[in-house]
Amino acid sequence: MATKVHKRLVIAALILAVLQLTAHHAAEWEEKERYHYLPDGKSALLPGYKGKTLVQLRKSLSPERSVIEVEPALESRVTAGRGTLLKIPVNAFADERGRPVAQRVRLTITEVIDPLDFVGAGVDLTYVNDAGKLEFFQSAGMFKIDAETLAGQRVELARNQKIGVEFPNIQPGDEFWVYRHNKDKQWKLHGHNQSFNNEGGFRVGTRIYQIDALNTWYNFDKPLPEATCVKGLVKRKDGKPVSAFAVYSVGISYKGAFSRHVSGEAAFKVNAHKAADARFLVFDNTGAVGITPVVRTSDKTGFDQAEEGPKNFCQSIGVIEIAPVPADILSHRTKLSNFLGLPVSEFQVDYQAKPEAKR
Repeated sequence: MATKVHKRLVIAALILAVLQLTAHHAAEWEEKERYHYLPDGKSALLPGYKGKTLVQLRKSLSPERSVIEVEPALESRVTAGRGTLLKIPVNAFADERGRPVAQRVRLTITEVIDPLDFVGAGVDLTYVNDAGKLEFFQSAGMFKIDAETLAGQRVELARNQKIGVEFPNIQPGDEFWVYRHNKDKQWKLHGHNQSFNNEGGFRVGTRIYQIDALNTWYNFDKPLPEATCVKGLVKRKDGKPVSAFAVYSVGISYKGAFSRHVSGEAAFKVNAHKAADARFLVFDNTGAVGITPVVRTSDKTGFDQAEEGPKNFCQSIGVIEIAPVPADILSHRTKLSNFLGLPVSEFQVDYQAKPEAKR
C-alpha cells in the first residue's frame, strides 16, 4: 500500500513539474515578445513548425560556428572561421560553482557578419534604454562564445578573468558601443571598443575589446531612437493560401535585421531603419521563400505594433511572392545567399600588433 501511495505521489509531482515548465516557457515567450524578441537562436524561424525543408532552411541560415579546443593551463590565441581572434589567459575558466577547470575546454564561437547571419541568429536588435524607451540597433557585428568541457559541463570565466577579443571591423566607425545580453537575454550597455582600421582592398582591421562572461551575446551597435514601419502582403506563387510565415527587413545600407512572425493572414508589418536601403525576406512554414529588390525606406517615423495614423506611418511595399526553392540551394548556405542576392563578405583581417582593449 505504501509503495502504491509513493508511486502516485511521484507521478503527481512529475505532472506538476511539466505543467510548471510549460507555463514558464509560455510566460517567457510572452514577456520577450513585448521587446520584439525572437528566442536566442532556437527555432528563430517559425517556432512550432517542423519538417525536412524547414530543418534544412534553419541550418542554412545559421551563422558560422567554429569549434575549438583549448588547454586551460596554457595561454591560448585562437582564431574563428570569419576572423575573430581570442586571447585567453592561463586558468581563465571555472565551472558553474566557481571551481577551476583543469580539463580541456571546447569553445563554440558564433560570428554574425553577413545579412543572412542576422536573419539566422534569432537575436533581437531592439533595445530598451535606461529611460524605458525602445531604440533600434544598427550593428557592426555580433559574436557569442559558448564554453563547455569535453564531457559537456558548462564552463564560465573564472573570477577577475577576461578574454581579449579582436573582431573583424566590417562596419568602420567609432559610434558603435558594445552591448551584452543579460540573464534575461535583454541588451544592456557593456562598454566601448577600440577600433583599428585598415580599409585597403579586401583587408579590414578589428574591433578590440575584453569580455567578462561566456555563453552570451556581444553586439557592436549604435542605438537609434526611431524607426519606420513597412507593410505588405505575402502571396504564394502556386496559389495556395498562406498559413504562417516570418518576414525580415534585412539591412543593405546598414547591418542588422528586424522580424515578425505572422499566422492566419497574408498581411504583415515589420520595422526597418528610416531613410535606408533594405530588402524584405519571407519564409513560410513550408519553406517557400521570397525577397524584394532593394527598397528605400521612408524617413517618416512608424512602429509596426502601433496603430497607423498621422504620428505612426507605415510604408506599403506591395506583394511579396514566395515559392519553393530547390533542395540543393535550400540546404547550402552559400548557394542560398547567392540565390537571394544577399552578399557574403570576403575579407582578410589585419590584427593590431599590440592591442589594448578598453572599457
